[in-house]
Amino acid sequence: MTPPRPLKQPVTIAAPPQVGATSWRPGIYLVVIYILITYARLPEIILLVTGHGLRLGLISALLAILVLLLSGGLFRVFSSRIVQILMGFTAWLCVCTPFSVWHGGSFQQIVGWSQSLISLILLAGCIDGLEQCRKAMYAMAVSVLTMELLSFALGTSQNRRDTGRFAFVSGTLANANDLATLLLIGLPFCLLVVRTRTGFSVLRVAGFLGLLIIPITVFRTGSRGGMLALAIMFAIYFFSLSALQRIPVAIAALLLAVGAVVFSHGSALERYKTIFVDTDRVYSGSAAEVSAVESARSRKQLFLNSLRLTIEHPVFGVGPGMFPVADAAASEERDLPAAWHETHNSFTQVSSEAGVLGFLLYTAAIVVCFSALRSVRKSALAHPELRSAGDMAYYLRLSLLAFTITAVFASNAYAFYFPMVAGLCAALDRSVRAETKTLEGRQETSPPQPVVSSGPAAPGRRPGLRLAGGFRLRAPSQQR
Repeated sequence: MTPPRPLKQPVTIAAPPQVGATSWRPGIYLVVIYILITYARLPEIILLVTGHGLRLGLISALLAILVLLLSGGLFRVFSSRIVQILMGFTAWLCVCTPFSVWHGGSFQQIVGWSQSLISLILLAGCIDGLEQCRKAMYAMAVSVLTMELLSFALGTSQNRRDTGRFAFVSGTLANANDLATLLLIGLPFCLLVVRTRTGFSVLRVAGFLGLLIIPITVFRTGSRGGMLALAIMFAIYFFSLSALQRIPVAIAALLLAVGAVVFSHGSALERYKTIFVDTDRVYSGSAAEVSAVESARSRKQLFLNSLRLTIEHPVFGVGPGMFPVADAAASEERDLPAAWHETHNSFTQVSSEAGVLGFLLYTAAIVVCFSALRSVRKSALAHPELRSAGDMAYYLRLSLLAFTITAVFASNAYAFYFPMVAGLCAALDRSVRAETKTLEGRQETSPPQPVVSSGPAAPGRRPGLRLAGGFRLRAPSQQR
Protein backbone atom coordinates (compact mmCIF):
# COMPACT_ATOMS: atom_id res chain seq x y z
CA MET A 1 0.00 0.00 0.00
CA THR A 2 1.27 3.38 -0.93
CA PRO A 3 1.44 5.73 2.06
CA PRO A 4 -0.65 8.86 1.72
CA ARG A 5 1.13 11.98 0.61
CA PRO A 6 1.56 14.64 3.28
CA LEU A 7 -0.70 17.63 2.88
CA LYS A 8 1.07 20.76 1.82
CA GLN A 9 0.83 23.64 4.26
CA PRO A 10 -0.85 26.70 2.77
CA VAL A 11 1.43 29.63 2.07
CA THR A 12 0.35 32.72 4.00
CA ILE A 13 1.63 36.24 3.63
CA ALA A 14 1.77 38.22 6.87
CA ALA A 15 0.56 41.79 6.95
CA PRO A 16 3.29 44.39 7.28
CA PRO A 17 3.92 45.41 10.89
CA GLN A 18 2.69 48.75 12.09
CA VAL A 19 5.48 51.29 12.29
CA GLY A 20 5.53 53.86 15.05
CA ALA A 21 3.36 52.01 17.55
CA THR A 22 4.68 52.19 21.08
CA SER A 23 3.53 51.03 24.47
CA TRP A 24 1.29 53.27 26.51
CA ARG A 25 3.24 55.91 28.36
CA PRO A 26 1.57 58.48 30.63
CA GLY A 27 4.35 61.00 29.98
CA ILE A 28 3.02 61.92 26.54
CA TYR A 29 -0.32 63.03 27.97
CA LEU A 30 1.40 65.24 30.52
CA VAL A 31 3.52 66.64 27.69
CA VAL A 32 0.39 67.43 25.69
CA ILE A 33 -1.10 69.22 28.69
CA TYR A 34 2.16 71.10 29.25
CA ILE A 35 2.22 72.25 25.61
CA LEU A 36 -1.38 73.46 25.78
CA ILE A 37 -0.72 75.37 29.00
CA THR A 38 2.68 76.84 28.12
CA TYR A 39 2.38 77.65 24.44
CA ALA A 40 -1.10 79.19 24.63
CA ARG A 41 -0.01 81.17 27.75
CA LEU A 42 -3.08 79.95 29.67
CA PRO A 43 -1.80 80.97 33.14
CA GLU A 44 -1.48 84.56 31.92
CA ILE A 45 -4.95 84.39 30.36
CA ILE A 46 -6.46 83.05 33.59
CA LEU A 47 -4.71 85.80 35.58
CA LEU A 48 -6.04 88.40 33.16
CA VAL A 49 -9.62 87.13 33.29
CA THR A 50 -9.99 86.06 36.93
CA GLY A 51 -7.26 88.09 38.64
CA HIS A 52 -5.82 84.93 40.20
CA GLY A 53 -2.74 83.17 38.88
CA LEU A 54 -2.39 79.39 38.78
CA ARG A 55 0.86 77.46 38.51
CA LEU A 56 -0.56 75.14 35.86
CA GLY A 57 2.62 75.00 33.81
CA LEU A 58 4.75 74.28 36.87
CA ILE A 59 2.42 71.53 38.09
CA SER A 60 2.29 69.77 34.71
CA ALA A 61 6.06 70.13 34.30
CA LEU A 62 6.77 68.60 37.72
CA LEU A 63 4.44 65.67 37.01
CA ALA A 64 6.02 65.08 33.61
CA ILE A 65 9.54 65.21 35.09
CA LEU A 66 8.48 62.68 37.73
CA VAL A 67 7.18 60.34 35.02
CA LEU A 68 10.36 60.93 33.03
CA LEU A 69 12.54 59.88 35.97
CA LEU A 70 10.45 56.82 36.80
CA SER A 71 10.37 55.63 33.19
CA GLY A 72 14.11 56.02 32.68
CA GLY A 73 13.65 58.67 30.00
CA LEU A 74 16.73 60.65 30.98
CA PHE A 75 18.79 58.45 28.68
CA ARG A 76 16.55 59.43 25.78
CA VAL A 77 17.01 63.09 26.68
CA PHE A 78 20.80 63.18 26.70
CA SER A 79 21.22 60.80 23.74
CA SER A 80 20.25 63.64 21.39
CA ARG A 81 22.95 65.90 19.94
CA ILE A 82 20.48 68.78 20.07
CA VAL A 83 20.06 68.39 23.82
CA GLN A 84 23.79 67.92 24.34
CA ILE A 85 24.60 71.18 22.55
CA LEU A 86 21.96 73.18 24.42
CA MET A 87 23.15 71.71 27.72
CA GLY A 88 26.65 72.78 26.76
CA PHE A 89 25.29 76.25 26.04
CA THR A 90 23.67 76.27 29.50
CA ALA A 91 26.92 75.26 31.14
CA TRP A 92 28.73 78.04 29.31
CA LEU A 93 26.17 80.58 30.56
CA CYS A 94 27.02 79.47 34.08
CA VAL A 95 30.73 79.93 33.35
CA CYS A 96 30.09 83.46 32.04
CA THR A 97 28.09 84.52 35.12
CA PRO A 98 31.09 85.22 37.42
CA PHE A 99 32.42 87.61 34.75
CA SER A 100 29.09 89.42 34.39
CA VAL A 101 28.72 93.14 34.97
CA TRP A 102 25.96 92.24 37.45
CA HIS A 103 26.13 88.76 38.98
CA GLY A 104 22.63 88.81 40.45
CA GLY A 105 20.98 89.81 37.20
CA SER A 106 22.80 87.09 35.26
CA PHE A 107 21.82 84.50 37.85
CA GLN A 108 18.17 85.47 37.41
CA GLN A 109 18.56 85.15 33.65
CA ILE A 110 20.00 81.64 34.01
CA VAL A 111 17.04 80.70 36.21
CA GLY A 112 14.70 81.94 33.49
CA TRP A 113 16.61 80.00 30.83
CA SER A 114 16.47 76.87 33.00
CA GLN A 115 12.68 77.18 33.09
CA SER A 116 12.69 77.34 29.30
CA LEU A 117 14.84 74.20 29.21
CA ILE A 118 11.97 72.28 30.83
CA SER A 119 10.26 72.33 27.43
CA LEU A 120 13.32 70.76 25.82
CA ILE A 121 13.73 68.07 28.47
CA LEU A 122 10.07 67.07 28.58
CA LEU A 123 9.54 66.87 24.84
CA ALA A 124 12.86 65.17 24.10
CA GLY A 125 12.46 62.67 26.95
CA CYS A 126 8.76 61.85 27.25
CA ILE A 127 7.90 61.59 23.54
CA ASP A 128 8.68 58.10 22.29
CA GLY A 129 7.60 56.98 18.82
CA LEU A 130 6.05 58.55 15.76
CA GLU A 131 2.51 58.36 17.07
CA GLN A 132 3.47 60.33 20.16
CA CYS A 133 5.31 62.87 17.97
CA ARG A 134 2.10 63.34 16.02
CA LYS A 135 0.11 63.89 19.22
CA ALA A 136 2.59 66.50 20.43
CA MET A 137 2.46 68.37 17.11
CA TYR A 138 -1.32 68.25 17.12
CA ALA A 139 -1.14 69.76 20.61
CA MET A 140 0.91 72.60 19.14
CA ALA A 141 -1.83 73.15 16.57
CA VAL A 142 -4.52 73.20 19.25
CA SER A 143 -2.43 75.66 21.29
CA VAL A 144 -2.01 78.17 18.48
CA LEU A 145 -5.70 77.83 17.57
CA THR A 146 -6.59 78.52 21.20
CA MET A 147 -4.36 81.58 21.14
CA GLU A 148 -6.03 82.80 17.96
CA LEU A 149 -9.51 82.20 19.41
CA LEU A 150 -8.67 84.09 22.60
CA SER A 151 -7.38 87.01 20.55
CA PHE A 152 -10.94 87.81 19.46
CA ALA A 153 -11.88 88.51 23.09
CA LEU A 154 -8.59 89.74 24.56
CA GLY A 155 -6.88 91.32 21.56
CA THR A 156 -6.99 94.99 20.68
CA SER A 157 -5.43 97.42 18.23
CA GLN A 158 -5.68 100.32 20.65
CA ASN A 159 -3.00 99.22 23.09
CA ARG A 160 -0.66 101.76 21.53
CA ARG A 161 -2.18 104.94 20.22
CA ASP A 162 0.69 105.77 17.90
CA THR A 163 1.11 102.35 16.28
CA GLY A 164 -2.30 100.69 16.39
CA ARG A 165 -0.65 97.25 16.46
CA PHE A 166 -2.82 94.27 17.32
CA ALA A 167 -1.87 92.46 20.54
CA PHE A 168 -3.34 91.20 23.81
CA VAL A 169 -4.05 93.66 26.57
CA SER A 170 -1.43 92.22 28.96
CA GLY A 171 1.07 89.42 29.43
CA THR A 172 3.59 87.99 27.00
CA LEU A 173 1.14 88.34 24.12
CA ALA A 174 0.81 92.07 24.79
CA ASN A 175 4.03 92.38 22.80
CA ALA A 176 2.92 92.39 19.15
CA ASN A 177 6.23 90.92 17.99
CA ASP A 178 5.97 87.99 20.43
CA LEU A 179 2.36 87.38 19.39
CA ALA A 180 3.37 87.27 15.73
CA THR A 181 6.29 84.93 16.53
CA LEU A 182 4.17 82.43 18.45
CA LEU A 183 1.47 82.44 15.79
CA LEU A 184 4.02 81.80 13.05
CA ILE A 185 5.77 79.01 14.93
CA GLY A 186 2.44 77.26 15.45
CA LEU A 187 0.98 77.91 12.00
CA PRO A 188 2.74 74.98 10.21
CA PHE A 189 1.19 72.52 12.67
CA CYS A 190 -2.27 73.64 11.56
CA LEU A 191 -1.17 72.80 8.02
CA LEU A 192 0.05 69.42 9.30
CA VAL A 193 -3.39 68.69 10.73
CA VAL A 194 -5.16 69.65 7.50
CA ARG A 195 -2.82 67.65 5.25
CA THR A 196 -2.44 64.50 7.36
CA ARG A 197 -5.74 64.05 9.18
CA THR A 198 -8.25 62.15 7.04
CA GLY A 199 -12.01 62.48 6.95
CA PHE A 200 -14.18 65.08 8.62
CA SER A 201 -13.19 66.18 12.11
CA VAL A 202 -13.52 69.27 14.26
CA LEU A 203 -9.74 69.57 14.57
CA ARG A 204 -9.24 69.48 10.81
CA VAL A 205 -11.90 72.15 10.24
CA ALA A 206 -10.37 74.30 12.98
CA GLY A 207 -6.93 73.84 11.42
CA PHE A 208 -8.24 74.96 8.04
CA LEU A 209 -9.84 78.06 9.58
CA GLY A 210 -6.57 78.75 11.37
CA LEU A 211 -4.72 78.75 8.05
CA LEU A 212 -7.08 81.49 6.89
CA ILE A 213 -7.22 83.65 10.02
CA ILE A 214 -3.75 83.40 11.58
CA PRO A 215 -1.93 85.10 8.63
CA ILE A 216 -4.39 87.99 8.90
CA THR A 217 -3.70 88.31 12.63
CA VAL A 218 0.05 88.28 11.99
CA PHE A 219 -0.40 91.10 9.48
CA ARG A 220 -2.46 93.07 12.02
CA THR A 221 0.37 92.94 14.58
CA GLY A 222 2.44 95.27 12.40
CA SER A 223 5.49 93.08 12.97
CA ARG A 224 7.86 93.62 10.06
CA GLY A 225 9.96 90.62 11.03
CA GLY A 226 6.80 88.54 11.26
CA MET A 227 5.73 89.61 7.78
CA LEU A 228 9.13 88.68 6.36
CA ALA A 229 8.96 85.25 8.01
CA LEU A 230 5.40 84.71 6.76
CA ALA A 231 6.40 85.61 3.20
CA ILE A 232 9.40 83.24 3.22
CA MET A 233 7.37 80.39 4.72
CA PHE A 234 4.67 80.84 2.09
CA ALA A 235 7.22 80.93 -0.74
CA ILE A 236 8.84 77.68 0.43
CA TYR A 237 5.49 75.94 0.74
CA PHE A 238 4.14 77.38 -2.53
CA PHE A 239 7.05 76.19 -4.68
CA SER A 240 6.91 72.72 -3.12
CA LEU A 241 3.44 72.21 -4.61
CA SER A 242 2.59 70.92 -8.04
CA ALA A 243 1.50 73.30 -10.80
CA LEU A 244 -2.18 72.46 -10.36
CA GLN A 245 -2.03 72.88 -6.58
CA ARG A 246 -0.42 76.30 -6.85
CA ILE A 247 -3.44 77.88 -8.54
CA PRO A 248 -5.94 77.59 -5.65
CA VAL A 249 -3.20 78.39 -3.11
CA ALA A 250 -2.27 81.56 -5.00
CA ILE A 251 -5.92 82.63 -5.17
CA ALA A 252 -6.36 81.98 -1.44
CA ALA A 253 -3.21 83.96 -0.67
CA LEU A 254 -4.48 86.90 -2.71
CA LEU A 255 -7.81 86.87 -0.88
CA LEU A 256 -6.03 86.67 2.47
CA ALA A 257 -3.85 89.64 1.54
CA VAL A 258 -6.95 91.69 0.73
CA GLY A 259 -8.59 90.61 3.99
CA ALA A 260 -5.46 91.51 5.96
CA VAL A 261 -5.44 95.02 4.54
CA VAL A 262 -9.16 95.47 5.22
CA PHE A 263 -9.07 94.31 8.86
CA SER A 264 -5.75 95.91 9.86
CA HIS A 265 -5.43 99.25 11.61
CA GLY A 266 -4.24 102.10 9.41
CA SER A 267 -1.26 102.73 11.66
CA ALA A 268 -0.10 99.12 11.30
CA LEU A 269 -0.28 99.43 7.51
CA GLU A 270 1.84 102.57 7.64
CA ARG A 271 4.54 100.63 9.50
CA TYR A 272 5.00 98.35 6.51
CA LYS A 273 5.65 101.36 4.29
CA THR A 274 8.85 102.07 6.23
CA ILE A 275 10.48 98.67 5.59
CA PHE A 276 12.61 100.04 2.76
CA VAL A 277 13.10 103.54 4.20
CA ASP A 278 16.65 104.73 4.84
CA THR A 279 16.72 105.28 8.61
CA ASP A 280 19.80 107.51 8.40
CA ARG A 281 17.81 110.25 6.68
CA VAL A 282 15.28 112.58 8.25
CA TYR A 283 11.81 111.16 7.64
CA SER A 284 8.52 113.04 7.83
CA GLY A 285 5.11 111.43 7.76
CA SER A 286 2.30 110.33 10.04
CA ALA A 287 2.89 109.61 13.71
CA ALA A 288 2.84 105.85 13.06
CA GLU A 289 5.38 106.11 10.23
CA VAL A 290 7.71 108.34 12.23
CA SER A 291 7.45 105.95 15.18
CA ALA A 292 8.26 103.00 12.91
CA VAL A 293 11.30 104.76 11.44
CA GLU A 294 12.55 105.74 14.89
CA SER A 295 12.09 102.14 16.02
CA ALA A 296 14.10 100.87 13.06
CA ARG A 297 16.82 103.47 13.70
CA SER A 298 16.98 102.49 17.38
CA ARG A 299 17.22 98.79 16.50
CA LYS A 300 20.02 99.46 14.07
CA GLN A 301 21.96 101.33 16.74
CA LEU A 302 21.33 98.56 19.29
CA PHE A 303 22.57 96.00 16.78
CA LEU A 304 25.78 97.97 16.26
CA ASN A 305 26.22 98.35 20.01
CA SER A 306 25.81 94.61 20.49
CA LEU A 307 28.51 93.96 17.89
CA ARG A 308 30.79 96.43 19.64
CA LEU A 309 30.28 94.71 23.01
CA THR A 310 30.93 91.35 21.35
CA ILE A 311 34.26 92.60 20.04
CA GLU A 312 35.19 94.15 23.40
CA HIS A 313 34.16 91.01 25.38
CA PRO A 314 34.68 88.11 22.96
CA VAL A 315 35.26 85.35 25.55
CA PHE A 316 32.71 85.67 28.35
CA GLY A 317 30.57 88.56 27.11
CA VAL A 318 29.00 91.04 29.49
CA GLY A 319 26.95 88.36 31.26
CA PRO A 320 23.64 86.60 30.50
CA GLY A 321 20.84 89.14 30.26
CA MET A 322 23.16 92.07 30.90
CA PHE A 323 23.28 93.78 27.50
CA PRO A 324 20.92 96.63 28.53
CA VAL A 325 23.05 97.34 31.62
CA ALA A 326 26.38 97.22 29.77
CA ASP A 327 25.01 99.26 26.86
CA ALA A 328 23.64 101.91 29.21
CA ALA A 329 26.98 102.16 31.02
CA ALA A 330 28.84 102.55 27.72
CA SER A 331 26.39 105.24 26.57
CA GLU A 332 26.87 107.23 29.77
CA GLU A 333 30.65 107.10 29.33
CA ARG A 334 30.22 108.69 25.89
CA ASP A 335 27.68 111.26 27.21
CA LEU A 336 24.88 109.65 25.18
CA PRO A 337 21.35 108.86 26.39
CA ALA A 338 20.98 105.30 27.65
CA ALA A 339 18.49 103.16 25.73
CA TRP A 340 17.95 100.39 28.32
CA HIS A 341 16.63 98.07 25.60
CA GLU A 342 17.42 94.56 24.47
CA THR A 343 19.37 94.01 21.26
CA HIS A 344 16.27 93.05 19.23
CA ASN A 345 18.43 90.32 17.70
CA SER A 346 18.64 86.96 19.45
CA PHE A 347 21.99 86.04 17.89
CA THR A 348 23.84 89.23 18.84
CA GLN A 349 22.05 89.05 22.18
CA VAL A 350 23.88 85.79 22.84
CA SER A 351 27.18 86.92 21.34
CA SER A 352 27.32 90.10 23.43
CA GLU A 353 26.18 88.41 26.65
CA ALA A 354 27.93 85.01 26.38
CA GLY A 355 30.80 85.68 23.99
CA VAL A 356 31.66 84.07 20.67
CA LEU A 357 31.54 80.53 22.06
CA GLY A 358 28.01 81.08 23.35
CA PHE A 359 26.99 82.34 19.92
CA LEU A 360 28.56 79.30 18.23
CA LEU A 361 26.82 76.86 20.59
CA TYR A 362 23.42 78.49 20.18
CA THR A 363 23.74 78.68 16.41
CA ALA A 364 25.03 75.10 16.25
CA ALA A 365 21.89 73.90 18.05
CA ILE A 366 19.71 75.49 15.36
CA VAL A 367 21.86 74.06 12.56
CA VAL A 368 21.74 70.57 14.09
CA CYS A 369 17.94 70.82 14.32
CA PHE A 370 17.73 71.56 10.59
CA SER A 371 20.19 68.74 9.91
CA ALA A 372 18.14 66.27 11.97
CA LEU A 373 14.97 67.16 10.09
CA ARG A 374 16.76 66.71 6.77
CA SER A 375 17.91 63.27 7.94
CA VAL A 376 14.33 62.37 8.82
CA ARG A 377 13.18 63.37 5.35
CA LYS A 378 15.86 61.17 3.78
CA SER A 379 14.81 58.20 5.90
CA ALA A 380 11.19 58.74 4.90
CA LEU A 381 12.17 58.66 1.22
CA ALA A 382 14.13 55.43 1.72
CA HIS A 383 11.36 53.72 3.71
CA PRO A 384 7.72 54.27 2.58
CA GLU A 385 6.55 53.14 6.01
CA LEU A 386 7.98 56.38 7.43
CA ARG A 387 6.02 58.69 5.16
CA SER A 388 4.18 60.25 8.12
CA ALA A 389 7.56 61.09 9.69
CA GLY A 390 8.60 62.88 6.50
CA ASP A 391 5.43 64.99 6.63
CA MET A 392 6.02 65.90 10.27
CA ALA A 393 9.64 66.82 9.51
CA TYR A 394 8.59 69.12 6.65
CA TYR A 395 6.13 71.15 8.72
CA LEU A 396 8.41 71.15 11.75
CA ARG A 397 11.12 72.61 9.54
CA LEU A 398 8.76 75.47 8.60
CA SER A 399 8.14 76.10 12.30
CA LEU A 400 11.88 76.14 13.02
CA LEU A 401 12.38 78.51 10.10
CA ALA A 402 9.73 80.84 11.55
CA PHE A 403 11.63 81.05 14.82
CA THR A 404 15.00 81.55 13.11
CA ILE A 405 13.77 84.45 10.98
CA THR A 406 11.87 86.20 13.75
CA ALA A 407 14.86 85.72 16.09
CA VAL A 408 16.82 88.11 13.86
CA PHE A 409 14.37 90.87 14.81
CA ALA A 410 13.62 90.04 18.46
CA SER A 411 15.46 89.21 21.68
CA ASN A 412 14.02 85.73 22.27
CA ALA A 413 17.22 83.78 22.83
CA TYR A 414 16.28 82.76 26.38
CA ALA A 415 12.52 82.29 25.81
CA PHE A 416 10.88 78.87 25.63
CA TYR A 417 10.22 79.22 21.89
CA PHE A 418 13.35 77.52 20.58
CA PRO A 419 13.68 74.85 23.32
CA MET A 420 10.14 73.66 22.61
CA VAL A 421 10.73 73.38 18.86
CA ALA A 422 14.15 71.81 19.48
CA GLY A 423 12.54 69.23 21.78
CA LEU A 424 10.17 68.22 18.98
CA CYS A 425 13.11 67.94 16.58
CA ALA A 426 15.05 65.75 19.02
CA ALA A 427 12.05 63.48 19.68
CA LEU A 428 11.23 63.05 15.99
CA ASP A 429 14.85 62.39 15.05
CA ARG A 430 15.29 59.76 17.76
CA SER A 431 11.98 58.07 16.92
CA VAL A 432 12.82 57.84 13.21
CA ARG A 433 16.27 56.46 13.94
CA ALA A 434 14.74 53.73 16.08
CA GLU A 435 12.10 52.91 13.45
CA THR A 436 14.70 52.87 10.67
CA LYS A 437 16.87 50.48 12.64
CA THR A 438 13.86 48.22 13.24
CA LEU A 439 12.89 48.22 9.56
CA GLU A 440 16.41 47.44 8.43
CA GLY A 441 16.60 44.60 10.96
CA ARG A 442 13.38 43.13 9.64
CA GLN A 443 14.69 43.26 6.10
CA GLU A 444 17.85 41.38 7.11
CA THR A 445 15.93 38.62 8.92
CA SER A 446 13.04 38.34 6.44
CA PRO A 447 12.81 35.13 4.34
CA PRO A 448 14.05 35.22 0.75
CA GLN A 449 11.73 36.83 -1.75
CA PRO A 450 9.83 34.70 -4.29
CA VAL A 451 11.88 33.89 -7.38
CA VAL A 452 10.10 34.65 -10.64
CA SER A 453 10.78 32.29 -13.54
CA SER A 454 12.16 34.21 -16.50
CA GLY A 455 11.82 31.42 -19.08
CA PRO A 456 8.73 30.39 -21.06
CA ALA A 457 6.26 27.97 -19.56
CA ALA A 458 7.01 24.32 -20.14
CA PRO A 459 4.79 22.48 -22.63
CA GLY A 460 1.65 21.15 -21.05
CA ARG A 461 1.86 23.52 -18.07
CA ARG A 462 -0.28 26.47 -17.24
CA PRO A 463 1.49 29.84 -17.39
CA GLY A 464 2.17 31.52 -14.09
CA LEU A 465 4.88 32.49 -11.62
CA ARG A 466 7.24 29.89 -10.22
CA LEU A 467 7.98 30.52 -6.55
CA ALA A 468 10.85 29.28 -4.45
CA GLY A 469 10.38 25.66 -3.37
CA GLY A 470 8.55 24.63 -6.53
CA PHE A 471 5.26 26.41 -5.83
CA ARG A 472 3.49 28.00 -8.80
CA LEU A 473 1.23 31.03 -8.61
CA ARG A 474 -1.19 31.31 -11.50
CA ALA A 475 -2.55 34.57 -12.84
CA PRO A 476 -5.97 35.64 -11.49
CA SER A 477 -7.58 35.11 -14.91
CA GLN A 478 -6.41 31.48 -14.91
CA GLN A 479 -7.43 30.59 -11.37
CA ARG A 480 -10.50 28.38 -11.11
